[in-house]
Formats: sequence, C-alpha cells, structure tokens
Amino acid sequence: MSDFDKLNRIREKFDRSSETLTNVSEVTGESGFKRLHILWLYPDVLNIHGGRGDIMAFLHMCDMLDIPVEIRRLDNVKEAVDWNWPHIVYMTAGELKCVDKVAAALIRQIDGVKKFIRRGGLLIANGSSGAALAKTVELYDGSIVNGTGLLDMTWKERESVWGDDIWVKTEDGLDVIGNQIQVADVTLGEEQKPFGKVVYGRGNNDDGEEGAVNGGVIYTGVLGPLLTKNPHLTAGLVEAAATLAGVEIGRKLAPEDIIIEEKSAEYIKSFMKDKMKSAGASAEAETQVDIQSEEK
Repeated sequence: MSDFDKLNRIREKFDRSSETLTNVSEVTGESGFKRLHILWLYPDVLNIHGGRGDIMAFLHMCDMLDIPVEIRRLDNVKEAVDWNWPHIVYMTAGELKCVDKVAAALIRQIDGVKKFIRRGGLLIANGSSGAALAKTVELYDGSIVNGTGLLDMTWKERESVWGDDIWVKTEDGLDVIGNQIQVADVTLGEEQKPFGKVVYGRGNNDDGEEGAVNGGVIYTGVLGPLLTKNPHLTAGLVEAAATLAGVEIGRKLAPEDIIIEEKSAEYIKSFMKDKMKSAGASAEAETQVDIQSEEK
C-alpha cells in the first residue's frame, strides 16, 4: 500500500466516524494476531493543530516496525471508555475552552483511568489538551476549572497568545522539535518532572522546562504535529507500549526509514540556532549601548 493510499484510508476512516483502523492484515496476514491498541480520545472536541497527523504517524510507525495495531476513536465525552482495552490513549491538541468537558469526562472515570495507568498504559496529551491532566486551570475571567490532577501542575490562561518554534531535549537525550502556540502559563510542582528541557523556545513558563511526565502520563505542548515531526519519539512510545503488552515488534527503526524527517529536523534546528545567535548578538549589542551610556 502506498503512503498516499494509507493517507486516504485514514482520512476516510477517521472523518467523524468511529470505525476501527488496523494494519493487521498487512503486517501479519492473520486476523486473530495479538495487536497494539491505541485509543484516539475525544477527537471531535480536541480537534486543532493537525492532530490527525499524529494518528497517521502512529499507524505509519507501526507499519514500519511491523507492529500489528488497532486504532479506535471515541468522540462522545458522555460515553464510558473501556479502559481495559487500550495500551495507548492519545488526546490530540484542543482549545483551552474545551478542557472543562474533557476533564469532567475523565474525572467521572478516574478509577478506570488510574487502573489503566497502573497496568502500564500510556496516557498522552498534546497542546492545550494537557490542561485536563493538571490540578487546576485558571481562565482569563478568573474562573477555575478542576483537572484530573494526574500531573502536579497548574495552568493560568495568558492575556496574549505566544507562538514560536520550539526545541526540547528529553531526559533520555532525545531532541523533540516543533512549534508552540501557548495560551496558558504552566507551573510545575516542586517534585514534578518536566517532559524535557528547552533548548530554544518558551516552554511551560519561560523557566527552561517544557511539558510534564509522571510514569505513563505525558503532556507536551510541542505541536507539529508532534509525532509526525519526531519519529524517534513515536517509535519509542509504540515500542514501549508493545513490549509491555506482549505484542511482537517485527523490526527496528532504520535510518533509511526516516531520511526525510531527519533532514527536515536538521534544517529546522539550524534555523533555530541562527535565531539563537541573532538573539545573542542583539543582547550583546544592547549591553554595549548600556555600558557606553553609563560611561558618558
């Protein structure tokens, strides 16, 4: 199957329908083969910044690694989630104004959510959807939305939107790149680990940290779509989930699999490095002006 055939297949399946998408027949030829389960949670509500591209990336990576996978979407926030089914639950980016609905839906099912996490499930939220995993969210009008508290962080809506490229290095030394369109400042608790450290960009609160992670609960504000632009991250997530679930991984990711993505990443990082140099030069020039003014 060509990449364009695969793209059209995903578009047809995931265009406001709840059908299951699987690669099992292509990877194994056996319908009963054990497979990785990925749940795309509330895509009708969390539907901005090209999040469907992340679901495409999951399927494409599983194809490359010969991992049998089944992907389902669940749209209705009032519908109960079968938390025993998925190995990965992914919430694509959504608007901050939708977080109250999503957080309330998760809170109603919090026992199931916690059992899912305890058995090794990965719960991943991208962009402003991550606010649902926070303790509280303070909106610009002063109202407070209670989150699930699965991550020790608080959010406060900003008066203005901040946007730029972003480059994050995770604790494992993985470079994650993309862009950030930030509508809220994120403050982590003292013991809360960030998703990574900022190389370039603003991150959570212009404090050098980005996102948050606690075991299998992961939030990052890096957009792109995130998993499309960062194939090593995608591979790590599906490999970890497949290993824990006892799903066979047919092969390892090879350099030739991601040549285009790697070249793109190097170009983008080079562009950010140039911006860092320009910013450094501007700061140095401003310092020199201040010194000269003081001398006069």
